[in-house]
Amino acid sequence: MFPELLRDLPGGFEFRPSGGVMYFVTPEQGAVFEEFVELRRADGLDIELIDGAEVRRLVPPIREDVLGGSYCAEDAQMVTSTFVEALARGARAEGAVIHEGVTVDRLALDGDRVIGVETDAGRFDADAVVVALGAWSTALLAGVDVDVPIGGERLQVMSTTPQPFWVEPLVYGPNATRQYALFRDLRSWDQTLFGGDREPGDKTILLPLLVQQASGEVLLGCATDYPGDLDPHPTLAGLAQIARRFALDFPSLRDVPITRTWAGYLPFTSDQAPVIDEVMPGLFVAAGHAFGNPAGPVTGRVISDLIAGREPSFDISECRYGRPLDPIVVGTPTQW
Repeated sequence: MFPELLRDLPGGFEFRPSGGVMYFVTPEQGAVFEEFVELRRADGLDIELIDGAEVRRLVPPIREDVLGGSYCAEDAQMVTSTFVEALARGARAEGAVIHEGVTVDRLALDGDRVIGVETDAGRFDADAVVVALGAWSTALLAGVDVDVPIGGERLQVMSTTPQPFWVEPLVYGPNATRQYALFRDLRSWDQTLFGGDREPGDKTILLPLLVQQASGEVLLGCATDYPGDLDPHPTLAGLAQIARRFALDFPSLRDVPITRTWAGYLPFTSDQAPVIDEVMPGLFVAAGHAFGNPAGPVTGRVISDLIAGREPSFDISECRYGRPLDPIVVGTPTQW
């Protein structure tokens, strides 16, 4: 949908279908990557195994001993804030009224039907209410006895000053493979080949990712943890873990100034599929997306269909409300 959105949304947004690299540093890791690439090509993806010299060409600041990696030409990156701003401009152009800085306290009921929201700016009535609050959805829905167990994975990120080198693809470190069933389900997978980010006492797990924005800034992430309270602030321990790993894998970044640090929450359910459904009369839920950027626009289309009383154009049974979902256990890591 993104080429269509780039055409239709006023002012555009930063989106680059610039490919993605996932690198490896040992022959044993390389054997896992070889199987991964072979299977993904069989699935029809435009992906290939590249050698260390090609990785270093695509990613100039990377360590010299990189042996190779996978390169998928179909990967893309975006600056989500610019996309949200473009969506807001497009919505306003169609007559939408957007209220910012307003806190929703609870859902308003008339019998068993949701008819609006109570906020610190007063009540807003509506024919349909959509709860799309990510990891914050559970608490609001509990007020009307709707149980949607959604966890929150905190991801911490730091950003550098603009850099003179240029990295076009997004870049994942080898230990990112631990997060994905696409790797863990391989015959050649061996957990012991992918580790070393954590030191004794670390509570965060690193999902190593580097991306350079059009401004030249380099984003480094992501230290992840699962705190019980939804606290969107980075921690010293998490930032230290990012700094340690990237100082090793990208030595030229050791003395680069850091301008910003932040954290955000990735929502998830126990089966890694979002909840998209009408959960009670007048109340719709679209939450729990672990992959929010690609899944967000199509979810908007599905919710629009449901509100209008139309069946979505594809099967969403695995995302329906009421399917068995396990409770979220605070502090327990999730994998995709």
